[in-house]
Parts: sequence; C-alpha cells; structure tokens
Amino acid sequence: MFPDGVGAYVDLMQNLIPEMKDGIVRTAIDTGCGVASWGGDLLDRGIITVSLAPRDNHEAQVQFALEHGIPAILGILSTHRLPFPSNSFDMAHCSRCLIPWPKFGVIYLVEIQRILRPGGFWVISGPPINYETHWKGWNTTIEEQKSNYEKLQELLTSMCFKLYNIKDDIAVWQKSTDKSCYKQLNTLDNYPPKCDDAIEPDSGWYTPLRPCVVVPNPKYKKSSLESIAKWPKRLHVAPERVVDVCASGGAFKKDNHKWKSRVKHYKKLLPALVMNVVSSYAPNTLPVVFDRGLIGTFHDWCEAFSTYPRTYDLLHVDGLFTTESHRCDMKYMLLEMDRILRPKGYTIIRESSYYIDAITTIAKGMKWDCFKEAAEYNIETEKVLICRKELESTCMVTYFRSGI
Repeated sequence: MFPDGVGAYVDLMQNLIPEMKDGIVRTAIDTGCGVASWGGDLLDRGIITVSLAPRDNHEAQVQFALEHGIPAILGILSTHRLPFPSNSFDMAHCSRCLIPWPKFGVIYLVEIQRILRPGGFWVISGPPINYETHWKGWNTTIEEQKSNYEKLQELLTSMCFKLYNIKDDIAVWQKSTDKSCYKQLNTLDNYPPKCDDAIEPDSGWYTPLRPCVVVPNPKYKKSSLESIAKWPKRLHVAPERVVDVCASGGAFKKDNHKWKSRVKHYKKLLPALVMNVVSSYAPNTLPVVFDRGLIGTFHDWCEAFSTYPRTYDLLHVDGLFTTESHRCDMKYMLLEMDRILRPKGYTIIRESSYYIDAITTIAKGMKWDCFKEAAEYNIETEKVLICRKELESTCMVTYFRSGI
C-alpha cells in the first residue's frame, strides 16, 4: 500500500494529522502490520508503535520486525480482546489489513474504539477508501465498495467518531472527547449499543470481544489526547490514572525516583533496557504505562509469550518469581525466557535472596553465564542476577527433560 515508499505515505499522513509532528501523538498500534514498515518509519519520527500481525501465510512478519528492532507481537483480532487496557493508544492504523470492520456485530471496530484514547486517531487506507479509483483492482463492484464505505462512516459516527481528514487513499477518523455524544449511546435504538457497567473496560487477557461500545470514564478529565502532556514531558508527569494503582502522585514520584536509581545502577552493568509486560494477575499498571507515552502488554508468565524464539536482546525481571512461583513452575518460566532471548542476549533478574540461588542453578543448566550483583542500596534481602545466554546447546533440552 506504499507505491511511493513508506516515507512518502507517512509524510502525507502527517499533513493530514499535524499532531503527529509536535509530540501530541506518541503511541500507535498497527493492525495487520505486514513487515512493520509503518512502525519502523514512525520510530524515526518519535512515535512508538506496537505492530500486530498473526502467524499466517505471510510467515514470520513479526519476527522480521523484531529483527529490525521494531516493537511487535503475534496477535489477531478474532474472538478475544487485544492484550491492552482501554484508552491506550493515541493512534491506530490499518493499511489493507483486510479486517472486516462492519461485520460480526462490529466487534473488531468496537475493539479499536476501546483501546484508542479519546481524541485519538484511527487511520485506514485500502478498501473501501478511495473506492472510486481502485474498485476494479479489488475484485468487487463500485456499488459494493460505496455501500461498505457508507456503512463504515455510519457506524463510526454512531460510535462518536468524526471524519477528521481524507485525501487520496488515506482516511482519518478521530475519537470524540464530547461527553454529550457518549450519553446518546444510552438510547435503545443506537447501534452498536453502550457496554453495561459490568463489563470491565481495562480487562485485556482472555476477555471475549463484545459488540458494544466502551464509554470513556467521565472521572478522568485529563486523559484525552488534547489534555495529556506532549512528549517528552509526558514521560515525567504523573498520569491521572495513577490513582487506580497507588494512593497519590507522590507515590508515583517516589517510584519514578527509585527506578532512575536502578537504571543508573544497571547502566554500570549493561547498556540498555527495553519493553513493559504487566502480569495479568498483578495490579493493572498498564494504563499508566501508556499514559506516560510508553508501550506494553498484558501477559501470564505461566503461558508462552506471543512472539517467536530468539527475538529479544534483553529481558528485565523484577520480583516475578516471588509473585508468581505459587502459580507457575520456576523452571518453565525460565525456559520461556530462554526461548524468547536471543543468543548472547542478557537477562537482569531482581529477586529476593531466597530465589536467586535456585534461579542460578537452573540458569546454569540452560548454559546461561550468570553473576550476582548487590542491589543499588546494598540491601541484603534483595539481589540482582545478570545472566548472558550462550549459544544454544542440546544440553538444555536434556536438562529440562530430566525434571530437575
């Protein structure tokens, strides 16, 4: 869908959405991302994108993206919600992603509405946009594509989106911040209907898709795209939703200071840090992550992570085994970490002294080269284990089959 290259495509998009140029738009999701060319180009423009694609006949699209340092996960809009909280992304994008938006009770369209921040943009190119020019190449009729476009526009309007801009093959809709529009969803004849209060808007782990619209919580008055701080100031401002996970903005500042100290300590040992993964069983801090202009996902570490083997250069674990060892077998969690870690990649494990020795024993069996470091404040009950994955060996398979 980029006949003149992805750079020219994004240039046109920025002309249609000036907010992409000045730090207002910071986080994005690309559904049906292909090889993540769009997300890769946006990285150079200060916008960080989660590229989402299934493992289908295109084979290793996500692996290709990760090899190029572009954030990506395996995933598909199907029967369950995407693993993100509500009001997460500033922008969503679909370029010939072939998702049947108006069909199946519009469950795919309302899922985009759920994860998009109020004031955020939904960008679509390909069918049915500019159907007057392209309908012959889509193996369809102009009447069918006109009907599809009009139906899409009707549905988006009923879900409190407005057509923000359109030119050539790109159309942009904006999710409304107008509370009066969302009140109209209460009417019985509105389609799709408003979700009832029993449906948790931030639940994103094995949560079935439902054909209803999640209304932004009216208690959050500064979480819309127009109200949130621009990047990079946004990173350091206490998000409004932080009160859902800690008592006050003061607690946020304390935690922020703590992690600045930890990262400073890590930089003496290793050069970089990456990614945010929130346990589906832990307090839901992921909305705060997105509000700060960062990205992340839900995950249950008793299961496999949605990615290919050998895709991450660095893993960081803070208290995972303390909080999850009652549910998950430690060796299988470590085995999954080994699967997704690139050979010669590093793992930083911050744990209680009680678990460090057991982790070290298992890591040795996986042919990891590990050394212990004191925590930044020399706390005796907490240690930092730095491990490097060596080149893969068949010895590791033998080790885990032995049941140690």
